[in-house]
Amino acid sequence: MEGLANLGIDFWGLVLYLVNFGILALILTKYLYRPLLKTLDKRSNTIKSNLEEAERLKNEFEEEMKARKAESDEILKHMRLELEETKRSAKEQAKETLQAAKREREALMTEAGEHIEEMKKRLIFDVEKELLQKMEQIVVGVIEERMSDKDLEKSIERAWKEIQKESL
Repeated sequence: MEGLANLGIDFWGLVLYLVNFGILALILTKYLYRPLLKTLDKRSNTIKSNLEEAERLKNEFEEEMKARKAESDEILKHMRLELEETKRSAKEQAKETLQAAKREREALMTEAGEHIEEMKKRLIFDVEKELLQKMEQIVVGVIEERMSDKDLEKSIERAWKEIQKESL
């Protein structure tokens, strides 16, 4: 101990320093280090659980995104099929409409032809009738000068019957 004294170190002072340091270490350990370590452990565990939760949510999100992408692809495929079906249906409907328009045009043309033919026949009939009336007037005029009224009436009736037979 004398060696320590030669160095200027008091043995009892050293012991007191060591005891004080021990007490201080016990107090700090009990009231500071343990609560601090517990808090750090809690925080570490919280961070660890948050990281695990984040990883779990990330995996769920990726699975959900895959499912949504598959669903989106399926919907897109379905929409493309519907679009193709709609195009095909529109083409068919256009063809049908065009054919219906052609049929209607042909029917109208036929009807117009029949109407024209009927008008033509009426016109010919009217012209023939008017021509016959004029001819009759001319013939009557010529005959009146040369025939009696009785002979004239008989002649007209006979001609009229012949014309009717010819018309039928």
